[in-house]
Amino acid sequence: MRHKIDQMLYATFTRGWEKRLVDNYLNALKKRETQTPPYIGDLLQRIDGKATALVTYVAMMIAGIGICAPLVAKHPYEEAIVIAQISCFLLIAIGCLRCISVFNRPSLSANLKESLRALERELVIRQEIYTLCHRAAIVFTVTAFISMPFMLLWSPEL
Repeated sequence: MRHKIDQMLYATFTRGWEKRLVDNYLNALKKRETQTPPYIGDLLQRIDGKATALVTYVAMMIAGIGICAPLVAKHPYEEAIVIAQISCFLLIAIGCLRCISVFNRPSLSANLKESLRALERELVIRQEIYTLCHRAAIVFTVTAFISMPFMLLWSPEL
């Protein structure tokens, strides 16, 4: 059963690829590894680690807000606030996942200079997305920290 599923996945992932690309997949991965300067690889791995930690934190915040929601959200406005908070944390998670994503294809450009430019551009994109996600996580954590006790103490007229 697993073998059939693996075959279907392989066929799906390589659909539309030229035979040459499929045959040289491992060589292309090796080429990418050797062409990537160590400093760029290190920086990408550092961002990857930070984004992974942040997405874990965001998942914990979503779970915490979800657990607290039935206790504090007694009015439709409060429920809307909780849903908005969870939605914001989900957007942060999407940004973090983008920071962790891998390149689309295993092959880099034949032109080394063009490949380095693409890697440097990717590095800028990931760093800035991570920075934005980190700042947003801080802001929405403070928002949740302030709004949860307020919603618990507030007694709306239904």
